[in-house]
Amino acid sequence: MTSTSTLGILPTVSSSSACPTPRLQPRMNMLLDNDLAGNVLWEEIHLPATTPSVMDHLIPQSSTRWSVIEKIMYTTGVPILVGQEWQLDKHAIKQKRVLDDTSSDKEELETDNEGSSASAVPDTSDLSWSAQEFDPDKLDRDPTPKRTPEKKWARLFNVIYTSMRMSYKESFPRRSAMYPFEPADIKCPHHQWSPNFCNSPIPDVTNIQKPDVVLLDRDVELTGWAHILTCAEITGSDLGAKYDIPLYKGVITKGYLMMREQPWRRFIILFSISANNLHAHYIDRSGLIITRPISIAESPTRLVNMLNTMSLANSKYHGMDPTMHMCNQSCKKSPCDVGDKAIGWIEDAQKQKLSIISILWRSQGLFSRRTICYRVRDRDGVDYALKECWVDEEHKDHEEKVLELVWGIHNVVTLVATWDVEYEGESDSTLRICQCHGKTSPGFRCKYHRHMLLTPCGEPLSTYSTKRELLSAFRDFVVAHKEMVTKNVLHGDLSPNNLIIHEGQGYFIDFNHAQIIAQGNTSVCSHGTGTIPYVSICLLRHLHLVSNPQGVDPEMMMMEQTASNDLESLFYIFVEFVTTYDGPQAMIIHRKTEWWGDLLEDLGSRAVPYKSGLLLIKRDMELMNRMARSVLGFINGHHSSNNKHPVK
Repeated sequence: MTSTSTLGILPTVSSSSACPTPRLQPRMNMLLDNDLAGNVLWEEIHLPATTPSVMDHLIPQSSTRWSVIEKIMYTTGVPILVGQEWQLDKHAIKQKRVLDDTSSDKEELETDNEGSSASAVPDTSDLSWSAQEFDPDKLDRDPTPKRTPEKKWARLFNVIYTSMRMSYKESFPRRSAMYPFEPADIKCPHHQWSPNFCNSPIPDVTNIQKPDVVLLDRDVELTGWAHILTCAEITGSDLGAKYDIPLYKGVITKGYLMMREQPWRRFIILFSISANNLHAHYIDRSGLIITRPISIAESPTRLVNMLNTMSLANSKYHGMDPTMHMCNQSCKKSPCDVGDKAIGWIEDAQKQKLSIISILWRSQGLFSRRTICYRVRDRDGVDYALKECWVDEEHKDHEEKVLELVWGIHNVVTLVATWDVEYEGESDSTLRICQCHGKTSPGFRCKYHRHMLLTPCGEPLSTYSTKRELLSAFRDFVVAHKEMVTKNVLHGDLSPNNLIIHEGQGYFIDFNHAQIIAQGNTSVCSHGTGTIPYVSICLLRHLHLVSNPQGVDPEMMMMEQTASNDLESLFYIFVEFVTTYDGPQAMIIHRKTEWWGDLLEDLGSRAVPYKSGLLLIKRDMELMNRMARSVLGFINGHHSSNNKHPVK
């Protein structure tokens, strides 16, 4: 994401990988810093105190009274709230009457079953997902440790949830003054606030994160960030007093991982309690909003409202898209009309359900287009590719217009239909939330939620079946590229992510960054587009020039892009494939080029001399020899099939 000062004048570059890649925290921080520049709105800093908060829009205020909260108790009889103090220790009052501290310590070591004054439903906040019970026959067991602060907060949250759910069931499915939100799809959602990952990280191959307390669906087995509904980070430090404390970057990192694993969510809401002040951290495709602090000591009902909305309300309050559904284990307990081979459903332009067969591709980053591609199937059994993305308002119809220009070219995907995703009867956009207070972050760009239905639905180019098929696909790309140029279209962002293979033929996809060549010209003047490891050397030089725009003539920010830039990118992709894969089905024989691509992406505009050296200096004959063997193997096979002598 570009910074505020250069918004709209710097080149547009894409991520080189569609798959999550391991990132150490310094690299993750660098990624987040780039995305967050100009895209963070602190209500406490940027908005007048009289301006409504996003928290009021996201978490409806209820009629719950202080006295109602004071009546909620642990099973020990200790109330959860005394005056303005939340009682995190269920034995707090008892211990004051006990002279022997040993007995209270013993109580802390016992397994707890928490409920409320209204219910004796056990609290399982300490149980793991396997829910393994205490085994008295296991001799090498360790004693259960005392509760950590995270576990005490999770227990408090679950006691409130258990108590409020009892009265919620009486009003379901109607809204009420105490529960003013749209109700959940089921009468008794089985949610749980869990502290299980405060000391052991959530399974993830890219980043190690230990959220303090997470909200889970108890009917769904947790296998990663894809199953986290929200999380709460708790610290004694005051986020309002010092904005760069670790809490700030920690919450954003967890939000990034959730959005990466759940790209079908319209937005993510996370929470922090810092020095007894509650903040909401709202993240969507246009930026981050951190709400004003709310004292949970002076306004305990606001904490209860948050817990009720997150635990009991409709999934739309978690940012779930109501026009689609992704299946999980909870579907076994509720009606879900998808076929045996489907993993969910999504509505088309006519509100008819298309079965989601698989996820083909998804982009990385916080505030990009957040593109995700599905293989979908209609009622007649025909497969399509459905592209879901969030598009800048000024480029809302750009890709549709480009696909109309290249319609009929054999090795380019065909647009079947395109439409705005609707939410509550209106076109969905990131402006909906920001309109509640009328002010946006400095770099805010309104993004519209769009769907595109395309054919054919291919597979990643790396799934080629034979070397001959791979080389034939590259021939298809060269021929189709020439035809696109004759129709005045320059792709502008060639990478392995934008090439597919279908029935042995190669196809171009993703024309978001495509440029339309003016009649009579052979090039376009632009700020530069591409994916770092595959862009041409001249474009890399341009990136290096504009990476520090101070003192640079605005006219120098523009560059001339021609068909040769695309073809050079295609050549780099070809070199990567013939030196990395040995087929079929993406069999990797050499990981050197994978490392090469990651290095170039990290270097960014500084990659010019490095890439030039790799290409222009004969220091790596091994790469050249492997590429030559692949090409000669194809030529020999081609000549043999025509009864000619093989090339040597």
